[in-house]
Amino acid sequence: MGYVNYRLKVGITINIAMVDIKVSKQGHDFNEREQKILEVLMLNLAAHANAQVTGEGMAFHPKEKREDDIFSFQFAWQKSIEKQQYEELVAAIQSRYETAFKMSGLEDIHIDFLENSYLKK
Repeated sequence: MGYVNYRLKVGITINIAMVDIKVSKQGHDFNEREQKILEVLMLNLAAHANAQVTGEGMAFHPKEKREDDIFSFQFAWQKSIEKQQYEELVAAIQSRYETAFKMSGLEDIHIDFLENSYLKK
C-alpha cells in the first residue's frame, strides 16, 4: 500500500484589531486648551479617513500622554481590518495630519503608529 504525500500551504494572516497613535513635538509649549483643539482636529481627521477607507465603525480610547505628546489615542475596530486596509488607513491619516500641521505652521511633529499593541506587551 502506497502513501500519498500531501503538501498543505498554510498562510497565516494577521488582521489589525487596534492601533495606538501618538503625535508628539519635543519641547512643545501648547497650553491645555490648544492641545484639546488639536486632539479634536486629529480625531475628526482620523474618523473621516476611517470612514473613507474601511467603512466600519471605529472606537477612540484616550491613552496616557507623556510630556512631549500632543495626542495619544488607541483606535479599535469591532471587526478586525485587513493589513492592506490598515496600510491605506495609516497613509490617509498620516497625510491628513501632515497637511493640517503644515497649514497650521507646526513643524517637527512626530507621528507613531503601533498596530495590535496588545501583542507588543
